[in-house]
Amino acid sequence: MKMFIPFRRLANDRRGIAAAEFALIAPALIFLIMGVFEMSFRFRASEEATRYVHQVADLVSRESIIDSTYVGEVFNASEFMMKPLEPKNNLDIDISSVGFTGTSGDPKVLWRRVVGTSVTFDPEEARTMGVDGETVIRVGVRYEYTSVLTELFGGGHMTMEKSAYARPRIDRKVEMDGQTDDGGAIKYVTVS
Repeated sequence: MKMFIPFRRLANDRRGIAAAEFALIAPALIFLIMGVFEMSFRFRASEEATRYVHQVADLVSRESIIDSTYVGEVFNASEFMMKPLEPKNNLDIDISSVGFTGTSGDPKVLWRRVVGTSVTFDPEEARTMGVDGETVIRVGVRYEYTSVLTELFGGGHMTMEKSAYARPRIDRKVEMDGQTDDGGAIKYVTVS
């Protein structure tokens, strides 16, 4: 009988149950917490991209004459405007002026400047935003978000495309490089 007493004592000992339960539940809790952090980081990146595109549209619409250098400066400012994100190598910006002609207000791209890769858009999106002789500034941004947490598990990137429209404030048409209409062809701007 003396041999069975240590086993009975061991069977009734409950001191390690909490540690064993925690060891079973901890990986799931850690994974859940990391998922919450990842979603909040992605939401923050989306909000920063949205805020940036609206700020750029507002900045461009406040000018009556701009040039390609100005577009490069706006792109370089993204480093400060999108903090704490690092957009320098992950950001494309596409700024264009859409004019309206005729009584039906047919939209036409007057000029377009791009840093990086162009952000696709259809001028028809702006159809109801103006009448004959007016313009609207369209800014498109593509931001490629990469998270440290996602990379730990071999996840991919998240690409966000945002666009904003703004009416010119001073003149009806904003001049780009001395012209209000250069045919609307995409012209790429290089930045340093």
